Order: sequence, then C-alpha cells, then structure tokens
Amino acid sequence: MSKDDWGNSEFLGVAAKIYKPHSVICRQGDDDDRVFIVRSGWGLLYRGLQNGERQVIDTPLRGDFVGFRSVDGPRLTSLASVTELAVYEVHRKDLMEAIASDGILGNKITCSEARQNAILAEHLMSAGRRNAITRTAHLLLELEERLSVVGLASRGRYECPLTQHEVADLLGMTSVHVNRTLGELRKAGLVSFKAGHVEVINRQKLVKTAGFDKEYLR
Repeated sequence: MSKDDWGNSEFLGVAAKIYKPHSVICRQGDDDDRVFIVRSGWGLLYRGLQNGERQVIDTPLRGDFVGFRSVDGPRLTSLASVTELAVYEVHRKDLMEAIASDGILGNKITCSEARQNAILAEHLMSAGRRNAITRTAHLLLELEERLSVVGLASRGRYECPLTQHEVADLLGMTSVHVNRTLGELRKAGLVSFKAGHVEVINRQKLVKTAGFDKEYLR
C-alpha cells in the first residue's frame, strides 16, 4: 500500500486495534475468520509443537496480511506482538467482498500473498539447507529490505526489537548458537546486531556470504 494509505486511520471502515507488547492476538486452533493487516509494530507468526516448543515462521511487518484463507476452519498459526502492534482486523467475508468489488485492492492483496509465499520458501531454504552464518546473514538482509520498502530502514541501518531467543526460533537454532554466529559476523566486519539495532557494515561481502537475491521480495 502507498504511504497515503497508511496515513488513514481506517481500512475497509475498520479502525486499527492496538495490542501491547507480548500479547497473543490469535492462537493456533482458534475458529474465527479474522484477517489481520499490520499497520505498525513487530509481530511473530508461529506454530506450536506437541512438546511445547515453537517454530517462528515469519515476522509480520507493516503492510503484511496474516491469516487470509480461502476456506473456513481452525487457524494454522498463532500471532503475537513483539512491540506494540497496531493491526486492522477484518472479517474474511468482508475482505472477499471488497476484493470482488475493487480490482486494485484485489491485485494488491494477490501480490502481497505471492510475496509472502516467496518469503516462506526462503525461510524453508534457510532452515533446511543454509548453514548458521548464511541463514543469519540472509535474515538480516531480508529484514532490511522489507523495512526499507515501508520507510523503516535507511543506509543499512534499522531497529530490530527481536531478542536472540526469538531470532533463534525463527532460524531454527539455539540462542547460544545465534549469539556465537552474530559475534562471528561482527568480527568479520559484515554486520552488527546490538541492543536492538542492526547495521550492515560491508553489504557487498554480506550479500555474497548469504547468497542473497532480493528479487523474491520485489
């Protein structure tokens, strides 16, 4: 959506609802049809496992859609806030009707969903085939690119409120391994992640290390 769209206080006649940090907005298994559109803040989209652990699938950011399905049924994932999170909560039926009557909106949502699928495919590649250095570098570059699109990153710098434990759940690593990997990236003069602030130091080398091609985010 354009910057003007996000300047509006409503989406499809619905005002944004604000959740405090570390709130659960919806739970895996819930039987409701709400679709969430992130207006501001950081969230975590994850699936819980039978042993009590979780796999973070993505970090929904400004403009991302969450929970949009074509059929009824229980939710497949949970959504929680990391920071204060403002989201538009729209019922699926209302969104489908809006898409049917507004071709431009439908095109934007289709593009958003296609981009989301591409992001999830890259996350699967990271969890399955990339080593610790590569997958961590790839994530930090991806976040920078996604934040740049919505004006929240500039010149290789951006705020990232994710804890090392949350990053570990996203990368499929342990917190200790994440800490060690971030230290190696910093010592190599590639990127710094400290006190919630990320700075890309040597972009060319970091991109090469990660094998990063931002085409999937376009």
